[in-house]
Amino acid sequence: MEIHKITTIGRPLNFAYFTNKLIISIAFLTSIIFTIITFFNYFRGETNNISLITGIRAGLLVFLLWAISRELDPDKEWGAFVTVSLALAFIIIFEIPKILPFVWFLLILRIINHSSGMPAGIMDSFLGIAVGLILAYHISWIYGILTAFGFIFDSRLNDPAKYHLPIGTMMLIISAIIYIQNGGMIFAHSSRSISFVVFAIILFLPVIIWPGKLESVGDRTNEPLDPARIKIARIMAIFVFFGIWTIPETQDTGIVQFIFCIFTGLGAYRIVSAILAKKRESPLM
Repeated sequence: MEIHKITTIGRPLNFAYFTNKLIISIAFLTSIIFTIITFFNYFRGETNNISLITGIRAGLLVFLLWAISRELDPDKEWGAFVTVSLALAFIIIFEIPKILPFVWFLLILRIINHSSGMPAGIMDSFLGIAVGLILAYHISWIYGILTAFGFIFDSRLNDPAKYHLPIGTMMLIISAIIYIQNGGMIFAHSSRSISFVVFAIILFLPVIIWPGKLESVGDRTNEPLDPARIKIARIMAIFVFFGIWTIPETQDTGIVQFIFCIFTGLGAYRIVSAILAKKRESPLM
């Protein structure tokens, strides 16, 4: 079945592009390597099934971080590979986090930025709600609030899915109910450093402040993407980063570290690219 019959914001990989082939190869090799590594941990009490699942999660994580980076900076395709490089280093250091939050992050960005060139369809909206609610119930009500923001942002921009405003309002109410049911707990994250988040956001700011002329087009329409939507998606990403940082470490299980890779990867690539471009433009002394 063709993907456009199921979703309007889905973006199939075009293997005519070298970068798409490259990320699939990297994700596949990551899965194999981590499957082998965790297989040897069998002697520490793990099972072969856990080894296979760990490898698959590692490969999916790398791919999703690349995909999220592409949504945030569609004109700079190599910036996403800086994210991937950082993530590969972080996977060695940190525990591989849950995958569903990154799927949710990708969905929210696509609902806002219309990178396919089209607004979210009913099935896309339903999937966004479903995943947001699952994360709100099982991890933190913050995911519900962030999901609501994503739908409300979409409803206020050009060519929105008009039913997203009532959906966003509904998600705010449901999130408040979940918060109350959980005892209205105030977050406790004394072991975290706000400097970790602030550093990444500052590095990412040039992507928002000096975005340059947007050249990317929608996959379905072949028309230029809306710069306002791309900018709001980037701002939404900051809300997501900070919001997930407020969740206690026992619940987010390392998600923040890998969002850090996205922000620092894209920001560093932009800054280095700008410096190199200025050097090329400068006359020889």
